[in-house]
Amino acid sequence: MLVLLSVAVVSVVEPSRAHAGHVDLTCPDPVTEGDTAQMGVRTAGWLRGPKVFTFRIGHTASSDDFTPYYGTRFEPGDPTLWIPIETTEDARPEHDETFSIGFFSHGMLHECVVTIVDDDRPRIIGVDFASSPADGVAYRAGDAIDVAVRLDRNVEVEGSPLLALDLGDSGSSTWRGAGYHRGSGSRDLVFRYLVQPEDLDLDGLGVAAAEDRTPAYGFTGTINAAGTDVPIDYTHPGIAPSWHQKVDGRPYVRSSRVVSVPGAGQGVYRANEVIEVAFTFNTRVVVEGDVCVELYVGYDGNHSNSAREANYRRGSGTDTLVFGYTVRPGDMDSRGIMLARGTEITGFCGSGTIKAHGTDVQRNPWYPDMNVQRDHRVDTEPPAVSTVSIVSRPADGDAYTAGETITVEVAFSEEVMLGGLPYIELDIGGETRHATIAASLKASSRIPFAYQVQSGDTDRDGVSINANSLRLNGGGAHDRAGNPADLSFGTVAADPDQRVSTSTEEAAS
Repeated sequence: MLVLLSVAVVSVVEPSRAHAGHVDLTCPDPVTEGDTAQMGVRTAGWLRGPKVFTFRIGHTASSDDFTPYYGTRFEPGDPTLWIPIETTEDARPEHDETFSIGFFSHGMLHECVVTIVDDDRPRIIGVDFASSPADGVAYRAGDAIDVAVRLDRNVEVEGSPLLALDLGDSGSSTWRGAGYHRGSGSRDLVFRYLVQPEDLDLDGLGVAAAEDRTPAYGFTGTINAAGTDVPIDYTHPGIAPSWHQKVDGRPYVRSSRVVSVPGAGQGVYRANEVIEVAFTFNTRVVVEGDVCVELYVGYDGNHSNSAREANYRRGSGTDTLVFGYTVRPGDMDSRGIMLARGTEITGFCGSGTIKAHGTDVQRNPWYPDMNVQRDHRVDTEPPAVSTVSIVSRPADGDAYTAGETITVEVAFSEEVMLGGLPYIELDIGGETRHATIAASLKASSRIPFAYQVQSGDTDRDGVSINANSLRLNGGGAHDRAGNPADLSFGTVAADPDQRVSTSTEEAAS
């Protein structure tokens, strides 16, 4: 292989034996080990060429690194003398070495310094990522990014070399150094970088190709061929950015859960109770200002109608923040509350911030939604009396007699939990009688009250029930959320089919 020659770099005065004029040297570029080159001497009409020597004094090459040259060279008719330069190939990793070739004129040495470039230094034959995001999405703060560098022979690492990573989005890259991690003494090295909260590359991380060893591209530190002080060839092809290697060091929500318990103990919140939701981040965070999250209460497909803001309550400085929403009258959710998905638009709200502890890095807005929470329903509407009616009939189809039972059914808008022995007041012939419930009845949406007709009870017009005459008698009536029942109802008018007669004379008449 013939190496291209550089522009003349040394100008010398012509020897006394030459004609008038100048003599120029054309020195070769660095010569790869085992290749050949030439030194050019422009003669400007010399009668014969100069006597040329090769020199090692003051240089690093040994006699077996090149073929020594000694003699006079002259080519009639060619104004330039071409002096051959031959280097020797070997398999040893070595530093680049030098020798010189030149001639004396007027007691002065005019020479070209020849650099032999060693081609046996360890070369990088592959660079690739040796890790992937643990969550399958992106590397998070504290995660390790490993890059594997494969060489063509064993190497040894000195100090703490760094491999430059190319991190950033939209054409704006930020230098990050992956430090040497393991592999010295082998041909496979691993470099590791721990993601910081401020690191963000949603297009995917890359490693820039390197022409040489520089802080910006390539390596810092020292990596030598094993058993020598000969450095490797630091040139490497790099790695193109890949969406499989996204980086997002911002604090993010690992999980969310409802941490409050409904006061009624039935999985149902009522008005003025607080629903608390905890967000656990991957790191400690600090809250500044007003921050909230969106809950869905009574979601029916319309976000705006069901969205509720749960405000920050506690947890700043830890990895878990708690948000709370106070249930308002009118809120209803028979299925269970839901948590809105966190995006750039929905999720976190308020004018405040959530930042990684000790930094100015704000939280990642994205987090998963939380489906229907069946143990966390909302009911703020009290049960109400729907109807009150006498559902029994006299045995003879005419009038109740002593010992017969008059049954009144009170229907509510929903299931009612009963306590104590409530009763409802009946008007039998202008006298008040109490119809009571069975002691075993604890919960129902239709409550039966019974009264056993006593001797002397008489009502020729039929039994009636005065408005709002249902009495709790020291007990209680409420729904499963604990909302007290509304016991109001209208008058049940006298019904001729519900007459009462307990005397023989009346019955005969």
